Amino acid sequence: MPPQPADEKKRLAFQLFEQGDFPGSYSLCRDLVPGSADPSVAILCATNLFQMGRLDEAEAYFRDLSNSLPGSSHVHSYLGRILERKGDDRALSEFARAVALDPGNLEALRSYASYLLHTGDPGKAVPVLRHLAARSGRADDSLLLVRALRLNGMPREALEVRKGPACRGLPVDTEYIEVLAACEEYAEVATAAHAAYERTGEVAYARSYLSALARSTPAAAGEEYQRVLAERDDPGIRFDYVRMLRGRGDLAPALIELGPLLSRSGVDPLFLLEECEILADLKETEDARVHFTRLIDRELEGLGDPEFLSLLLARYRAFLRTHYPVREAESLLLLKLASQPHVVCLLSMASFYEDIGDHTEARSWYYRAYRSDFLAGGPEYARFCEREGDVRECEKVMLYVINSIRKTDDLVRVAGMVMEDTRALYRMPRLMERLRERLEEKAQGLSSRGLELLALTLLVSASHSLEAKDFSRCKRSCLEGLDYIPPGSASIRAEDFLVLVEECKRRSLCDLPVLAYAPAPRDEKEPSEKEAELCLDLDENERKILDFLRTHHQASEMELRTILGTRRAGGMVNRIMQKATSAGIVVIEKRGVGKDGEIYAYKRQ
Repeated sequence: MPPQPADEKKRLAFQLFEQGDFPGSYSLCRDLVPGSADPSVAILCATNLFQMGRLDEAEAYFRDLSNSLPGSSHVHSYLGRILERKGDDRALSEFARAVALDPGNLEALRSYASYLLHTGDPGKAVPVLRHLAARSGRADDSLLLVRALRLNGMPREALEVRKGPACRGLPVDTEYIEVLAACEEYAEVATAAHAAYERTGEVAYARSYLSALARSTPAAAGEEYQRVLAERDDPGIRFDYVRMLRGRGDLAPALIELGPLLSRSGVDPLFLLEECEILADLKETEDARVHFTRLIDRELEGLGDPEFLSLLLARYRAFLRTHYPVREAESLLLLKLASQPHVVCLLSMASFYEDIGDHTEARSWYYRAYRSDFLAGGPEYARFCEREGDVRECEKVMLYVINSIRKTDDLVRVAGMVMEDTRALYRMPRLMERLRERLEEKAQGLSSRGLELLALTLLVSASHSLEAKDFSRCKRSCLEGLDYIPPGSASIRAEDFLVLVEECKRRSLCDLPVLAYAPAPRDEKEPSEKEAELCLDLDENERKILDFLRTHHQASEMELRTILGTRRAGGMVNRIMQKATSAGIVVIEKRGVGKDGEIYAYKRQ
């Protein structure tokens, strides 16, 4: 059989991709890459690797393509999808880059918006989805916009979109019900959810219907709960009914209705906590205490849900302080928690002692929590120190916590805790400066909330500079802060910075423009190849690969396998390329595939 022309192979490769035969398509386009100047072949090759789940190789291919095709929205969008699947925060910046390069790339817009919603940043997703829904006219894009608007606290606009022409004719779904509930249209929720329940039989609609009925027509809700429970005794529906009864003060009926839930195997701890609190409300103090302690023992045995354990201990502390003298409550709590090393237990004891005014013991327990878990216990210990007026210890602890954090989400959460206490901010300039530096390090991957916090730290930094009469630094912080304010921010506005800029100009004797007088980039000699590669932190085998390529300019995968004595040479090359890309340099390029596997070339700096 005569060899197929390159154009025919390319056509067949794309056809196989469309048919879902990714290995077959990859096999064809891999052979075409060395002799083809068409970037679409290399993109198809990389896309096949992604679809086959070979993420490291796909990332290396797309990184290479991003250097040769820096303006390709498609390349950056796929890089974002690869990093998202790998759980890498850098996916956000790649998606954003793809959208910035081509706002008309609807698939990139869709991927970016979906990623933002998945990572809990509806504020950033709203403008993207508005643009996408207007451009595409698709109902599914409009539904994503509805969800983003609801999650961003804009239910009325979400309802308008949901009732608009793009979504007209769509059946009632849980998102529509949640939007109506967020708008407090409880009568409409009850009607729509009841109809959806009758149509589908899904429990979620029944719960929404009954919950809305309890708000819109309270007198009819009890009877309707009983009717639905007679048809299907669902645990969620019954628990909602119990809480409704308890909320109305019908404690004895609530306890009776809770009974069937408590008799189930593997009973939900929330049901057991509800029983404890109903018994306490009924003034059956000893029974309530026994049930509380049993539930605490059960949770301490497994420690599977620290968040629920924290809630349980908070409710138990409140119960003890309400029904027992202080010292007896202390003894009962110590009986359960004194020997427990978990940070949740340590913080619970600390809170108890602070509540009763024993600050010496409270400080001891807070410090133990900090030593046990710096991330969970450190901020709470620092807050206690600040409340006690020990600003120095507070700042020292928070600096350690902020310097030790690795995950972006943890940094944003702790930054939020710091920024909540505005009284302390102006007494801790070192803390605010370091927090600003850490947030700026993560700026490319920050959510809307993270960007708000970064802007707030710059506002505080600008205020410190103004008080110190460093007007140039104050203005620079203001300009940087303006740049970081996310669209639609409620926590900080441009006017907050403009007030400080005006005050700088009023106080300054010589108002130098900070942008015009910014220091020019230093005219330094470019680092040598060896210096540029020092930052890559290569292991021994990776250094051997780079040294060989630097000497011989090019090598096949088989040659590298022979030199290293391992079949993993291809993976090592991919790691080198990823490290280099993260450092902002290119040291190896892929030159296609030959008879001895992938061909790699050294890229001189």
